[in-house]
Amino acid sequence: MKYICYSILLLFFNVAIAGAQNLKRIDASKASSKVVSGQLKMGNPGPDGKKLEVNNHYLTLNGKPIIPVMGEVHYSRIPTEQWEDVLLKMKAGGVNIIASYALWNHHEEIEGQFDWSGNKNIREFAKLCAKHNLYFYPRIGPWCHAEVRNGGTPDWILTKKNIKDRSNDPVYQQYAEEWYKQVGLQLQGLMYKDGGPIIGVQLENEYRKGKGGEAHILWLKETAQKYGFDTPLYTVTGWQNGSVPPLEVIPLWAAYPDAPWADNLRRNEAKTDFLFKKYRDTDAVGDNVQKDREAYIDYDAYPYFTCEIGVGNMNTDHRRLQIGSRDGLGLIMAKMASGSNLPGYYMFAGGSNPLGQLTTLEENREESGYYNTNPVISYDFQAAINESGRLNGPYHEVKKLHYFLHEFGDRLAPMVPVFPEDNADFQYVVRSSGESAFVFGMNYFRHHDLEALKGLQFEVKLGGGTVIFPSKTVTISDGAIFMWPMNFALGNISLNYATAQPLCHVGNKWIFIEDADASPEFCLKAEGLSSVTASTGKVKEKDGTYVVSDLKPGVDCEINMKEADGSEQKIIVLSKAEALNSWLLDLENGEKAFFVSAADLYANQGEVFAFDTNPNISVLKLNAEGDENFEKYEYQLPEKKLQLEVERVEPLADAVFLKTSAVDELDSKNSLRHRFFLKEFSLNNPSEVKRAKLLIYAETDCKVQLNNRWVNQAVVPGQLTVLDVTGYTQKGENKLMLDFPFEAGDKAFAAELQVEYFNSNRVEFTTNQSWLMRDSYIYPSFLTGFGGFAAPEQVGRRKISGTEQLANQYYVFRLPENYADGLNNVYLQIDYTGDKGKLYFNQLLVADNFYSGDLWEIGLNRLHLPLDGQPLKLEISPLPANARVYFDDAEAKEAATNVLVKSVNLFPEYRVEIQ
Repeated sequence: MKYICYSILLLFFNVAIAGAQNLKRIDASKASSKVVSGQLKMGNPGPDGKKLEVNNHYLTLNGKPIIPVMGEVHYSRIPTEQWEDVLLKMKAGGVNIIASYALWNHHEEIEGQFDWSGNKNIREFAKLCAKHNLYFYPRIGPWCHAEVRNGGTPDWILTKKNIKDRSNDPVYQQYAEEWYKQVGLQLQGLMYKDGGPIIGVQLENEYRKGKGGEAHILWLKETAQKYGFDTPLYTVTGWQNGSVPPLEVIPLWAAYPDAPWADNLRRNEAKTDFLFKKYRDTDAVGDNVQKDREAYIDYDAYPYFTCEIGVGNMNTDHRRLQIGSRDGLGLIMAKMASGSNLPGYYMFAGGSNPLGQLTTLEENREESGYYNTNPVISYDFQAAINESGRLNGPYHEVKKLHYFLHEFGDRLAPMVPVFPEDNADFQYVVRSSGESAFVFGMNYFRHHDLEALKGLQFEVKLGGGTVIFPSKTVTISDGAIFMWPMNFALGNISLNYATAQPLCHVGNKWIFIEDADASPEFCLKAEGLSSVTASTGKVKEKDGTYVVSDLKPGVDCEINMKEADGSEQKIIVLSKAEALNSWLLDLENGEKAFFVSAADLYANQGEVFAFDTNPNISVLKLNAEGDENFEKYEYQLPEKKLQLEVERVEPLADAVFLKTSAVDELDSKNSLRHRFFLKEFSLNNPSEVKRAKLLIYAETDCKVQLNNRWVNQAVVPGQLTVLDVTGYTQKGENKLMLDFPFEAGDKAFAAELQVEYFNSNRVEFTTNQSWLMRDSYIYPSFLTGFGGFAAPEQVGRRKISGTEQLANQYYVFRLPENYADGLNNVYLQIDYTGDKGKLYFNQLLVADNFYSGDLWEIGLNRLHLPLDGQPLKLEISPLPANARVYFDDAEAKEAATNVLVKSVNLFPEYRVEIQ
């Protein structure tokens, strides 16, 4: 009967074939691949009824194929108080495996001193994952990269003379084993076999030594097992000659939209990672591309899983990128079309680097000899969830795929890709089981404008015959990315094909989404159906099928299917915009609920919350049964208006002018005398001084001494002078002395000593009453003492000349009292031009940004500081005119040479429970 049905379909569409300009033919009828179980040497799969097992193609849960979604967030880069918020947002976006690096130097910056407190408490983070029914996947290094200092290896390892890191050197093994031991102790009892959330562990990262590195990877696996990591999965990164001891670990793969690590200033127009292809590896990730490597991995032995698909990229000092909302979707759909059965994202949620005690912890070319310099704090990554905590454009794009995988991954997982012989003008692949299939198509490459493909139809041969669809040719526009089902079961109803993506199934409602510009078309097998009607478009019954076409997608677009036994099923076809605003949330006891809302949603322990910067929130909730498809909830929350006043801060704005002229008239008795000023200050930060400078405006000649050494740099009278005194400072107590020869009249000076440490802490000492004064012919000296100093004489403020030499500009604004009361979050948005921005609270660096042309946004609840009524100081530096920096946005690069703060605004985020 099946063959007869397909033959009729072929006859029905023979007219359409003749008119097709682009008929894409593919034979997917014999698609098959041998599934081999038990050959991969993994750990305990967990208890009966929940066994998580892996074969050479996919994962199974209690024997059923699954395609989970893995997303990365770094617990040590998120304040503890915001962990739950970001986990709930990830879960609402369809992520159910939380991956995180455990970064060695975040926990043992100083040898022998482990820190597992606060946002470094990996155990509490893992338990929070378990609370929300999320799996946890730690990536424990020892080397991780993650754009952290030394890739996570502590400085004290690298400064040892008799050690070879990242090897089976016995000295390194001793330290690496202790690291694994400490991580294992923290996660004890949380393995999947114990009822915990930990389903796997990644060993090392980007270990590109091929066969030569297998022994070290195997030693790391054995060491991890020794300290309790008995898990269903052991993985490594496989790209670029990654070391993979055969069948001991599973290689995972990567792709990024761009290359912020690239050692050039060219626009990256590579298509490689957007291609539908059999080859899993990439030449586009990392800074050590090996073109001549030997590909020794037997792909057929391992499932095609990914762990580092970038929906975004970090910005570096030399490459400023703007990643589009659909770049990540294009990458992950290319992998899924090509046979991948685990989408894994890096990063799914951005964060902020903690500050070390001794140094900052970002990757830095000048300090650690790595490829890139990244912001000290910001690790936004243009991720699906921004560093600020706000949901970013890619989040809404990729969750459409995630919902499908959770609902129908058991159907897709066993399907294998069948590649056409020629897809030069248009990328397409059929993933097929032989009897049913999904057609993947993509007309998208980052940085490329593509021609629309006109007159498209597919001719796909499956086990039951050949289907040509849609019934009329369609045009696929630039940017289209789609996945269309064939022979897809809607309960007891057979959907021969649809030119729309299935999203989910709730009750008797099947949600599909428009995923191409072509009007969706559905072809249903008539057998078992008594009638098919549609709220829009046309329904044509012919040759044993119902063809529903010319639909206008939207929440009111429905196809009603009545079965012969009287039961009903409905298809609801959402528009592209509604697809982005769709939410499939897990409630308690395995229940699920579907919503459509422009607000952002998540569920917490069965309660559903909406949050938005718009106080007027509207939500549609799908009724699982019944004639009415959606129930509407509307909320008008009290609007909270928050105002800021931003002031430009002039140099020496906080400094008091002190009188330097000691007499009314110079004569032979006083002309050899001097007025000395002494400032004693302490530098007791655990970090070393990175830079120190003295800003001074003096109206007369002046010499500067710091810690009994005269500074060999001239102070120019009547001009703002900046002295580099970095080499003159010392840890502990310091003495700064200024020498002014006697002058008559009303002369004065003001000064500010700025000291910045390698851990980014900063202190400033401005002239005030603590800068003591002494008039004397004899120079004060450490040999004769510094006695006789008394309070200085303050005078009125002077107009300062020469400030134009200071390239950086400073601004200050004060946050309102109780600004966050009653709100979910408050976003501070800074619209500026320049090279880099830094934000300080007192002397603490709390946020920073590399300018790319995009707005800089900070989630104030991520700072976790007492900011009510407190001032924040903004520092913006310009891009040098001859800077060797690449910008995606050429106009932004030109603008960056001039510092301009266009606006600084606060945006409240409201939250309401949907009930």
